[in-house]
Amino acid sequence: MAAASSGTAATTGDNPGSASEASGVGSTAGTEAPTTGSSAATSNGTTGPGTTNPGTTNPGTTNPGTTNPETTNPGTTNPGTTTEADTTGTTATTDPNTSDSTTGAVDPPPLDGTACQGYATRYWDCCKAHCGWQGNVNAATEPLQSCDKNDNNLGSAYDVVSSCQSPAQNSAFTCYSGAPWAVSDSLAYGFAAVPAQGDICGRCYQLDFDGTGHYNAQDPGSVALGSKTMIVQATNIGHDVAGGQFDILTPGGGVGLFDACSYQWNVNTSELGATYGGFMTYCQQQGGNHEQIKQCVLGRCAAVFDEPGLAELAAGCEWYVEWYEAADNPNLHYQEVACPPQLVAISGIDRGSLNDIQACKGGGGSCSQEEMDACDCGWTNGGQNCGQDDGSCCWTACCGR
Repeated sequence: MAAASSGTAATTGDNPGSASEASGVGSTAGTEAPTTGSSAATSNGTTGPGTTNPGTTNPGTTNPGTTNPETTNPGTTNPGTTTEADTTGTTATTDPNTSDSTTGAVDPPPLDGTACQGYATRYWDCCKAHCGWQGNVNAATEPLQSCDKNDNNLGSAYDVVSSCQSPAQNSAFTCYSGAPWAVSDSLAYGFAAVPAQGDICGRCYQLDFDGTGHYNAQDPGSVALGSKTMIVQATNIGHDVAGGQFDILTPGGGVGLFDACSYQWNVNTSELGATYGGFMTYCQQQGGNHEQIKQCVLGRCAAVFDEPGLAELAAGCEWYVEWYEAADNPNLHYQEVACPPQLVAISGIDRGSLNDIQACKGGGGSCSQEEMDACDCGWTNGGQNCGQDDGSCCWTACCGR
């Protein structure tokens, strides 16, 4: 996964320190390599792996299609972080004053005081996601849809190897339809990698942005994003994604540790921007005010995605600048909600019949020794890139001992 643009890069699938998931478990034959590249940043404005610093991506949070069902424990959730909740008031209302006339979608009411605090990072590594394997999803649901190199849907062929393990024409890649989009001026939909805690595949979360940045409170993009809402569906995990962190799947957000994009899009790795943080981090490094940085990102969107067949990626990249305001690791409040049918239609993961929406309790849970032992600490550069503790397993393993 790719990480946020500023600060050190992290993998949310973006922390370079996350480990790949076990392979060959259950019905799947291939292994699922960590696909994170989520953005994270340190407080100094650089992106660093393993954290979700503003603008960096945390590779390692999104395992590119791990096949170990034990990582998701379908059917169970981490009791330390969630409790069953009454869904009343958390789903969208039918107030005609907030309905989007083109999609029929409705802006949900703001979350109340029981919502948890978190932040967002970004990534797009082109890998098959964790939830794309049969063994990683709840038995009552279908896995996430994956696509081949040309973005042709692979349908029910859920055992196809991840492109991040074996880049080839018929390997499994992230489908372009996973790019985020604006439903209205104040509401957007998309997909995200979340902490590897329990049965998460297909759960949806409402994110209310509070107008501050996680590492730079006055980050102009995060300030401009304030009062907007996003609903994301969890399709990937990252052992180094911190509690409350949502690594939003965003074209141009950074590939992190696992890169299938240079192969899929036939571009040089250098054209993808910063490994952790993608186009945004690259443009920040060029200098300039926020408006100039936004124009720089749009230029990178056009340079990479102005090709036949990449229109959805171009639109998602432009969405990051226009709707999302090129925010760098914005803070937010979140709560699990019922999934909008528009997201279910794209992912193929429908948890509606499970009726198991959970309310967060604000914690990040605890890290097992096995999770910490799986972290690749090379991103720390001997501790120089550790930055601020982001609450992730890999920060604890690599920087906190």
